[in-house]
Amino acid sequence: MWLLTHMSEKIYVVNTIALGAAGWLLENKREELETFFPHFFMRRAEEAVRFYLACAEDLPAYLPEYCSYAKEIGGQGILSALWRMAEELGTGLEIHLRDIPIRQETVEILEKFDLNPYYALSDGAYLAVTVHGDELMKAAQRAGLTCDEIGELRPGIARTVINGESVRYLDRPQPEELNKVK
Repeated sequence: MWLLTHMSEKIYVVNTIALGAAGWLLENKREELETFFPHFFMRRAEEAVRFYLACAEDLPAYLPEYCSYAKEIGGQGILSALWRMAEELGTGLEIHLRDIPIRQETVEILEKFDLNPYYALSDGAYLAVTVHGDELMKAAQRAGLTCDEIGELRPGIARTVINGESVRYLDRPQPEELNKVK
C-alpha cells in the first residue's frame, strides 16, 4: 500500500504516447497511409518514430535515480497503464488528459484508422511518479525526450480524468487499439 506521505508525488509521462502504434501502422498499412498523407508527412512521421524510440532505449538508466515508480508503458495504452499503476500502488489519481504528450503525426495516423491513441501501443514511453520533477525533466531532456507532468496521486481509490471542463473516472484497462486493424 502506498503511504499517504507520498500523495504529493506527481505523475509524469516521459516521451510521447502511441509511438508503437504509429510505427506499426507506418510499417504495415503504408499503402493506405500514402494515399491519404503527402510524402513529406510520411517521412516526418517515420523519422519521429525512429528518433523517439531510439532515444528511449537509454532512459531506464535515468529513471530509478529520480522516481519512486517508473515503468515503460510498452504494449498497452497510457490509460490502461495508469489504471495498472494505480492498482499496483494502491492509490487514486487525478490525470489531465490534455497534458499527455502525443505528436500530431501520431494523432493523424491513428485517426485515419479510427484508433484511440490513449489505448494504443506506447512503446518507448514511460510512466513515472516522483517529487523530483525538475530532475526527471532534465534527465529526459538529456536523453532527447519530452517529460510532461500529467497529474498526481490522490488518497483513496478514485481515478479521475480531467479533459477541459469534463471530469470522468478512468476506465478499466481496454484492449490495445491495433487489434481493430490487424
